[in-house]
Amino acid sequence: MITGPPLLILLPLAFASVILLLRRWTPLAALLASATALAMAGLCLGLPLNRPISVLGWQVALGQPMMVLGREFALGIANSLALGFLWLIAAVAFLFAWRIPQGNLFFALGLVILSLLGAAMMIRHFVFAVLFLWVANLVIVFIVQGEQQGLRRGALRYLVMVSLAVPPLLTALWLIDLHAVNPDNPALLRQAVVLLGIGFAILLAVVPFHSWVSALATDAPPIVTAFILTAINTVVILLMLNLLQSYSWLSEDPQVFRLLRLGGASMAVVGGGLALLQRNFSRLMGYAVLSDMGCTLMALGVISSAGLTAAVLQVVHRSVGLLLAAMGLAAVRHQVGSDAFDGLSRVGRRLPIAVAGLVLGGLSLGGMPLTAGFPSRWAIYRLLPGQELGLAMLLSGGAVTLAYLRGLVALLGFSTQGQVKRESIVASLIIVGMIVLCLGLGIFPQWLLSAVQRVAGSFSFLK
Repeated sequence: MITGPPLLILLPLAFASVILLLRRWTPLAALLASATALAMAGLCLGLPLNRPISVLGWQVALGQPMMVLGREFALGIANSLALGFLWLIAAVAFLFAWRIPQGNLFFALGLVILSLLGAAMMIRHFVFAVLFLWVANLVIVFIVQGEQQGLRRGALRYLVMVSLAVPPLLTALWLIDLHAVNPDNPALLRQAVVLLGIGFAILLAVVPFHSWVSALATDAPPIVTAFILTAINTVVILLMLNLLQSYSWLSEDPQVFRLLRLGGASMAVVGGGLALLQRNFSRLMGYAVLSDMGCTLMALGVISSAGLTAAVLQVVHRSVGLLLAAMGLAAVRHQVGSDAFDGLSRVGRRLPIAVAGLVLGGLSLGGMPLTAGFPSRWAIYRLLPGQELGLAMLLSGGAVTLAYLRGLVALLGFSTQGQVKRESIVASLIIVGMIVLCLGLGIFPQWLLSAVQRVAGSFSFLK
């Protein structure tokens, strides 16, 4: 009988080694990577966790735990759905990168990264989860750097920041274990909370630890940026929720949730304000994501199951909008070689589908009505306890929306520059599919509500 953890960790690594050898044959590597990701998503989303099932003649027990050197790996409902979702995002990203190159290492190392992130989510010990996350981030540096000569600022800043987050998190867990043998010393828990806050603030890009997001968006290929921000943000939030679930004294402290709301508000305000000042789409996308991630943290700070549900829905909707914006941006940069507003005149007339994806994805990140980003933002707005937080979220979303509309004006402008090449048919079809999904989730958000409620319901600390 095959259990879930080794299947979900080792199978992608095996295919990654094959794809690494085929990296020079981009179509074959892209199709194999996309098929692998789609198969992994099918395993996570299609197989039951409570009983074994036959797959190609093998008995697979996806939810059965596995012990490795005394450490337990297990797949729960939240982890299963989150991994399935990330594998679906990866499958689309790999397929799109077949036509719009994102670096030869993206396919193989993308599988390795998701395998390591899956291990981080499944291991039942926070210290080792942090170490798996750190190793995944070390691999991420290679796809950020790509084939560029010299260590780029985005790769270097990302490596430094995520490495700085590891010591506070590990020290906090040591203090928590120390408190277990010294229960009369509450100062240990206070220090642990501070260190946990610093570590998670760096990983989630809470102000003032936010500079790595814009640097990453500027230097990494757009699809790579969307892949990294989606995967890392999803896994870090799940690790934080697992920590709150494991330690009742942490989830019962109202100051923890107050810090989440304040940190989220700072991200929303700073992200929206800086987005409004940008004159190129790469940095604009980075700050738009920062603004949207702030809304997610505000929802987590509401201290209710409804807030957690809205936060999970926000993560899903942000991923769709971000991937759509990244696809449009990648197509524009591939054809024009630039994403600065001043150099994109007439591009909208020659690349209408790419521009539609770029702008619509950006408007979704700003929470524009009829896009995927609106239903979750509206739900969060109605749950926020204070008018100041709601105003911060509205102004932030409005700033991001205005920034993308200003970019659209630049894309539709007139210029005497040479003609732009026609769009790739395959890439355009994928962008059209993502546009339909983005609009569909904006109009009918209940499609995903059942799965989102299952994820939120697996955490009992808010009940």
